[in-house]
Order: sequence, then structure tokens, then C-alpha cells
Amino acid sequence: MFIELTEILRCPRHHAESYLVAAPIAMEGRLITRGVVGCPECHAEFPIVDGVVYFGAPGGPHGPVAGAPVPAARDYDASALAAFLNLDGPGGYAALVGHAARVGPELVALTPGVHFVAVNPPAGTVPGPMLSVLESPRGLPFKSASLRAVALGADHAGEPWLGEGSRVLLAGLRLVVEDEHAQIEGVAELARGAGMFVGAKAR
Repeated sequence: MFIELTEILRCPRHHAESYLVAAPIAMEGRLITRGVVGCPECHAEFPIVDGVVYFGAPGGPHGPVAGAPVPAARDYDASALAAFLNLDGPGGYAALVGHAARVGPELVALTPGVHFVAVNPPAGTVPGPMLSVLESPRGLPFKSASLRAVALGADHAGEPWLGEGSRVLLAGLRLVVEDEHAQIEGVAELARGAGMFVGAKAR
């Protein structure tokens, strides 16, 4: 996990939003490879193992939509997703949730200076200098209005993930869902079709 990511993380438990504190045990550059993220509000502690932050039990359920089938590959590549997300210029964070995180490494190369966070990604997703990895079964552990863009894979294209995607997104910026039928309160439709929804959060 990129150590500065703690600036936008929040505890996933049900209480007022609170900052989290990282306690590194081992690091590689700016990446925490082993340690703990703690909540001063409820005193919960979440382990960092091999660079991955676990907001649920390591090896536990990832939290996709209940009963969702393994999604078919969507007909787009990293360059198309980069266009959907409209990430002009460096800086800030973007979340790739579930199946959408499969193109994370390619997006890092296409959008220099943007830090991506893969949440509940496909098995084998490896953290890197511009790609942090989180496992979170109950929602997106980010502060409200803190991300530049969010992409939700087909395996996370229902609630609570749709509402969470809108909550964590900055006003006016893009939410992409691998489900052309997605309806999200507070998100204006920009495009819909070919299995995809692209919207912008209301200002």
C-alpha cells in the first residue's frame, strides 16, 4: 500500500468518518509491505500483508454482488477505460473495483501521475508504486468525495457498490460501471450501451 493513501482512507465500520493511521512494519520505498492500518474512532485494526490492506479477513469474501456470476470479459481495453474515466493530468486517486481492476497495470502506464487503487481485484493482482490493492467486503473504505474516478466491474455492479461509488467520487467526475442498466442516484448519464454505463457525479 502506498503510504500516502492513508490520507483518503476511512474505516468501513458504521460510525462517523475518521482518518486512519498506518503503522508500517516493513516498507519498500513508499510502499508498506507489512503493517497495520488503525482507526482511532473504534480502535479497529486492519492488517497489511504482502502490500495488500485487508478490511476483512485475509482470504475471506471479497464482497461482490450476492449471487453474481463470474463476469464475461467486456469488449474494451485499458485505453478505452482511460477514455471513459477522463483522467486528464497527474495527481489524485482512482478506484478500480472487482473485475474492472484487471486492467490496472495497463492504466498505470497510460495515465502517469494518477495513483490507482484496486479494490477486491482478480486473484494475482500485485501492488506496485502506482497501484495499491485493498480487500474490502462491505464497501469502499475511502472518505466521501475523495476520488477522481471510479470503475466498477460487473461483479460489483449492484448495491452497496453503486452508492459507494457515487459517495467517494468528487463532484463532476466520472463513474464507469460494467452494466449498461446501472441507475445511480446523483450520477448523470453520459453514455450507455455495449454493456457499459458512464456517468458524472452531480455538482
